[in-house]
Amino acid sequence: MGAIDSAVAWSVAIVALAGLCALLWRVLRAVLRIADRVDQAWEDWAGAEARPGVPERPGVMTRLGQHDGQLEDHEKRITRVETRLPDSA
Repeated sequence: MGAIDSAVAWSVAIVALAGLCALLWRVLRAVLRIADRVDQAWEDWAGAEARPGVPERPGVMTRLGQHDGQLEDHEKRITRVETRLPDSA
């Protein structure tokens, strides 16, 4: 009878350990997926260096600076057009 109790106890322990390992694996996979998304978001924000087969991607602040320059150019053009138009009022 003692051998059966011992076998049951070992079986329960092995199943519990396997369940704990499976749970840890799922948590680790979820954490790695989240970390990958955070890495992608950071790469979008900061930009990425060029590497073989992949062109450089500028970050958010660089792109905003480019847009600011374009806006200044558009403002100058609009001002030139406005100065050429007669006042209709």
